[in-house]
Amino acid sequence: MLDDSTLGLNWAPRANGYAPHEPSQADPPLRYRMLGPVEVRSAGRWISLPQAKCRALLAVLLVNANQVVSTDALREQIWPCAAPRTADKLIQQYVHQVRRALSDPDGRQLCTRAPGYLLSADQGDLDGDRFTGFAALGERALADGDAETAANVLGRALALWRGPALADVPDTQATSAEANRLEGCRLSALEAWIEAELICGQHNRLTPVIETLVAVHPLREQLRVHLMLALFRSGRRADALEAFRDLSRTLDDELGLRPSAEAQELHQAILRDEHLLDRPSSSAVPVGAESTSRH
Repeated sequence: MLDDSTLGLNWAPRANGYAPHEPSQADPPLRYRMLGPVEVRSAGRWISLPQAKCRALLAVLLVNANQVVSTDALREQIWPCAAPRTADKLIQQYVHQVRRALSDPDGRQLCTRAPGYLLSADQGDLDGDRFTGFAALGERALADGDAETAANVLGRALALWRGPALADVPDTQATSAEANRLEGCRLSALEAWIEAELICGQHNRLTPVIETLVAVHPLREQLRVHLMLALFRSGRRADALEAFRDLSRTLDDELGLRPSAEAQELHQAILRDEHLLDRPSSSAVPVGAESTSRH
């Protein structure tokens, strides 16, 4: 199945194209990573826990960081169908392995706390929290009309992704819900980043990227709106109109819906060949991009 890795995006959109992003020197070091395979930082390097069930335990604790997770809850999450009779003993072994990975033999980070365990995490320790913080700042900058700052901050947020969230963790109720939530946030941040870059006049570079993203996520209407605008600004008016027709067909066939008012307004502007659409500005949001909704 086609996914974002097929695009060669490296999960890190940047102002100079999709390329690896160097973290800011001002960023404090991360301790846990879940935006991709689950990893912990130990002795200055990133390591992965070898056992799948052990990674599942760590993931459940990360999703519930700074909260006590009972042994009963861990048992239900790690073995959703039927737990073995030795489940509690196995959980103790997995906790021991996590503590070894964290160089935490005394259990100061991963504490035994009745009726279970608590994994402590400071602000910024977890890449998922750092991502959502950067994404919120970037979207706020975009709403305030500062597209250049928005593109930079949203790029930093997206650069934290190394693949699908919790990619190497067996599905549990808690981790699946968190992975879906984070993926929705990632797509919204990606749409906002594209919007900011379009305002900054990067339509020629972005057009093929958006086209492929539309193929991956055909029901993300905001991506279709961005594609229409990018095509029009790239001198491909007929393709922009066809993109709207394809959006209309897809929504009708799949959901029985019509395009949003934003998409229809942009379609009419393209039909009228409005020159305003040709003039991106870092201080003004173009027609068809002023909506803050994220589908």
